[in-house]
Amino acid sequence: MATNTQIARELGISVSTVSRALTRPEMVAADTRDRVLAKARALGLKPEAKRKSDSNEDRCLGVIVADLNNPFSAGVLNAISERAHEDGIRILLGVSNESAVLERQLLNDFNQCDLLGLIAMPVGAQLTINLNCRNVVTVDRPWEDKDYKCALLNNAQAVAIACEHLKARGHERIAFLSGKSSLYTFRVRLEAAKSYGLECFELDALEYSELYNQAIMRADILLKRSDRPSAIITANNAITSGVVYALTQRNVQMPQDMALVSIGDPDWCRFFPAPITAVKLPDMELGYCAYDMLKKNGPRIQLIEPSLEIRSSS
Repeated sequence: MATNTQIARELGISVSTVSRALTRPEMVAADTRDRVLAKARALGLKPEAKRKSDSNEDRCLGVIVADLNNPFSAGVLNAISERAHEDGIRILLGVSNESAVLERQLLNDFNQCDLLGLIAMPVGAQLTINLNCRNVVTVDRPWEDKDYKCALLNNAQAVAIACEHLKARGHERIAFLSGKSSLYTFRVRLEAAKSYGLECFELDALEYSELYNQAIMRADILLKRSDRPSAIITANNAITSGVVYALTQRNVQMPQDMALVSIGDPDWCRFFPAPITAVKLPDMELGYCAYDMLKKNGPRIQLIEPSLEIRSSS
């Protein structure tokens, strides 16, 4: 059966336009609506089956992501948005910027809305407010004091494949740079790095720009040491960008002078003279998984596996 994405691709229009034509046709120009309906029928979709009941038409899916400066958060949001548009559901978006205070304010605001469900990327391990919405999925991180469904990355495996790759290349002194361990993802990655005997550094930051700046300073200190490591693993995109900046400023060549593996693979990792070896975190897959968990019963925790993209930095 056709999906809204297929119809949009074939007609050269947006998925949201297709969704409105099938669920709220009064909001779409008549000629566009007729094209969508004709294409849907030609592809085997019954438009009448896609219409939502009047009770759902004006309700929203609440989504809270951590930091849209981070391409990972944006990828998760894009996947959720795509699924919601296909179902004709509007999104009420909040961005916490890794602030527990702002997260609480957003949740208070969301409690005033009649939400179909909530997908949240929590800042802290504890939920500091009672939610009116009962259909909740956390993505990338859990609220550890609540039994909500969770779509999570296998963070320990992300560190393992980076470490094993570097050790196979002969590196024995490996540094691991992480953000603040109050955040679930950093805590799990730090614990895994310590289990491999890596030299671990916990930056006192969570927000993207702060992580970037602190990573520059920490990398600069490492590079001045006579016993400096021969390889660095960075725990997220912001830290990677800071380390690369420090290496560039000191004219340290990768991988001859320093090998680097990034946990996270934004597009810019490919554009350096030595493209960055990266643990690919399937952000879109994680977003799809969270949305699907919201709609149907199944395992309360689902783990998404990372993979390693080997490039010339290591």
